[in-house]
Amino acid sequence: MIGRSPRRRAKASGTAVGAVNALVFDGRGRLLLQRRPRGKENGGLWDKSVGGHVSAGEDWDTTLLREAGEELFDDAHSPRVRLARSEAEFAALLVKADLAREVVFRRLGLQLNLRDVRHGPHGGVRNVLYHLAIYAGRTEVPPRGFRPQKSEIDALRYFSVARVDRMLLEGALAPNMAFLWLAYGYGVVGFGPRKERRTGR
Repeated sequence: MIGRSPRRRAKASGTAVGAVNALVFDGRGRLLLQRRPRGKENGGLWDKSVGGHVSAGEDWDTTLLREAGEELFDDAHSPRVRLARSEAEFAALLVKADLAREVVFRRLGLQLNLRDVRHGPHGGVRNVLYHLAIYAGRTEVPPRGFRPQKSEIDALRYFSVARVDRMLLEGALAPNMAFLWLAYGYGVVGFGPRKERRTGR
């Protein structure tokens, strides 16, 4: 990780905050999105499949596993969340995993100093600077098979590529989804080979 500081203090000071985002697709190329509850940042909008902040002592991968377990299955240590450490391991896990019950992830890249703009929970605009690890996930779990974390998620639903494009134009997506979808979404719909990339300023 890149230094340690309480999240609230880091955000207030403009210091970059560590975070993870994941885009999860099913075999039909549909993207799993979560709708944020009213009263939260980006409330009422559809957002990435999984997202959260790095806690003290965690690395990116540990955070991804914890956040995916919490948000998708209401269990930070859920055995239904699996992470591949390489492209070869990801391909092997897709064959071995029970995708009707499990979600398999791989890391796509690390974006340093990414500025995010979001709707505040009570109106207004918030800006946050992130060091962001980005992941792709693959599953066949139906929407009713998830147990979303109620405090963070109103609903989980799959959307076609064309529908996500339309939602972006209509303003139905959280603002950060524009970057995630345009920079990473299309590249992982087919789950073809893709090297991890690292970018920054």
